[in-house]
Formats: sequence, structure tokens, C-alpha cells
Amino acid sequence: MTLLFASPAVAESFKSWAARGAREEREKDPKAAFSSYSNALSMWDEGDGNVPKAKVLCARAGLREKDGDDAGAVTDLTDCLALDKKNTKGFHRRGVLSLKAGKTQAAIGDFYKAIALDIGFAQAYADRARAYESQGEKGFAREDYRQACALGVKAACAKAKALAPKPGPKGKAAAKPEAASPEAAPAKEEAPAKPEEEAAPAAAKTKKKMAPSVYRPKFKDCLTALDACVENGDSFGACVRRAPSCDAKVVKGCCPAACLKAYQKSINGERSEAQAFREHFNADAACGVPPKTDEDD
Repeated sequence: MTLLFASPAVAESFKSWAARGAREEREKDPKAAFSSYSNALSMWDEGDGNVPKAKVLCARAGLREKDGDDAGAVTDLTDCLALDKKNTKGFHRRGVLSLKAGKTQAAIGDFYKAIALDIGFAQAYADRARAYESQGEKGFAREDYRQACALGVKAACAKAKALAPKPGPKGKAAAKPEAASPEAAPAKEEAPAKPEEEAAPAAAKTKKKMAPSVYRPKFKDCLTALDACVENGDSFGACVRRAPSCDAKVVKGCCPAACLKAYQKSINGERSEAQAFREHFNADAACGVPPKTDEDD
């Protein structure tokens, strides 16, 4: 008599372990899900594809985060994002964990990436504002809170209002130091004018007084004027739009046309006003270097 033996179970695969982990996660069994996801990753090969692997890595990162293993979550998210560079939520999640760990610059970088992928990602604006605020960059924080508020994050509205510059006393302008007037100074006897001074032509004195001073544009004056505008409560975009171009009108506080154009190009490329401002209106911005003239030699 021939004995019939049951055929061995079909070998588990990356795909089956990944599906099992997802099911266990839906069934609220995180320990089993974590084990299944780990088994899936150990069996992955190139034929299974990068996107499914990234999905499992990000899923396991979520389980690590819920279990309090933030460092492990960041590691899994980093591996996930290396395979899936358009994972908006993955960048945001890693940014939140980095901010929690005190790695503010890394967090801001991830929030920028999330927003670049989804210009309407309201919570990413709010979290980037928190990061800026923690660094004392109130202007950038206020701008991002404003954007988050406009996109529906109600808590951000109050934060934007709280960071607005406080107005001075009603009807009173901030006092500026003034030079002492001649009337306020003690009277002094003037020495009699010398004969040669009396004989000096009045026209020469007048010419000396009226000699025009030529202002040479300085990028630091542009930055000072823009910072003052932002501190006054206006948005980055409004301040840049009002800034005179040095190519059109040379006045103190004018900005290089190259920087104004670069800023607008960034905005057209769907960057936020704060991001474009930060990139093109800082002391090291390439567009702020004036062209070399003969006088510079």
C-alpha cells in the first residue's frame, strides 16, 4: 500500500509576509505585525521591487514609533525614503521625529521636502513653523504659521497672531536719537573772521555744501530694509514685491534685480515665500554680490 504524505507548505515569501503583517496590524496585533514585516524584509530580493520594500519599512517604522523606539523608527524611515523619494508623509514623519530629538536643522530639511512634494501639506507648514520658532527665527515661523492657518490648521492661526510684532504706543512714534540743535547748545563766542575768510567767494562755499553724495547700493542695506518690513508684520512676498530694484532706482534699501528675479522664479516653481526668501535674501546669497567695477581694482 502506498502511503500518501501531505505536500509541504508553500514556502513563505516577501509578498506573503508583508500581506500577513498588514493584516495583523489591522487586527491590532503590533508584535505579530512587527515580526511579519521583519520576516518580509529578510526575504526580499530585487525581483520584489523597491516600492513594496519601502512600504514595509515605513510600516515597521510606524510600529517602532508607537512602541517608543524613535531612533529605530528614524532608521527605518531613512531606508524607506532612500527607496521612495516621493513619500511625502515619510519625510514629514521623519521631520517630526528629528524635531522631537532636538535635530532642528534636519527636521526643517525634511519639512521642506514634504512641502515641495505637496505644496498644500498644512501640517508640514505648522511643524516647520515650530522648528523655526524653536530657533528664534520668528519671521519664518510666523510666515509658516500663516500658511498653515490658511490651509485649515486652526491652532496655527493663534500662533501667527502671537508672533506678530507688537505695535508701539498709540499715536506715538518710536523716539529716535537726534543730534543736539544749535539752540540747545551753550552759546559760544565766535572768533572774529580772518580777513582771508571774509574775502572767500560765497559761490565756492555754496558749491561745497551742495555737492551731491552718490549712493552705492549695498546688499546689506537691502537685507536690513526687508527684515524691517517683515518685522513690521508684512509677509515675505509683500516685502519683496515692494522692494525697489537697484537696476531701476538707486536708493538706500534697494535690492539687486538678480535677487528679485531669482525670488520670483522660486515662487513660480511652487516654493513657499519663506523658503524663497531664505534662499535668496541672506548675506551669502550669490545674487547679492555686486558686479566688479574699475573702482574695485
